Amino acid sequence: MDGSSSSEVTPSPRPRGAGRPSTVAPYEPLVAQWVREDPDVSGAEILRRVRLAGYRGGKSALYELVRRLRVGRPAEVTVAAESPRGPVQGVTHR
Repeated sequence: MDGSSSSEVTPSPRPRGAGRPSTVAPYEPLVAQWVREDPDVSGAEILRRVRLAGYRGGKSALYELVRRLRVGRPAEVTVAAESPRGPVQGVTHR
């Protein structure tokens, strides 16, 4: 015998939570309000406002929050297009 028994039970690993609490979570209601009031407000403007409100976290976490809040809203993409007469700038697709 190798010292192990089929009756031994290995505990299943528990899911790990994040190591630190979210710095952006307390500002989510405020950011959501700004996005509702002005759906075209830029991420940079939201970062400026939230920093004035006391946010000290990183911009990546904030931009991810803004992205999540905007999910479901049709994206607007501006691309350069070609026409028989040459390039056309600022064509917007929804």
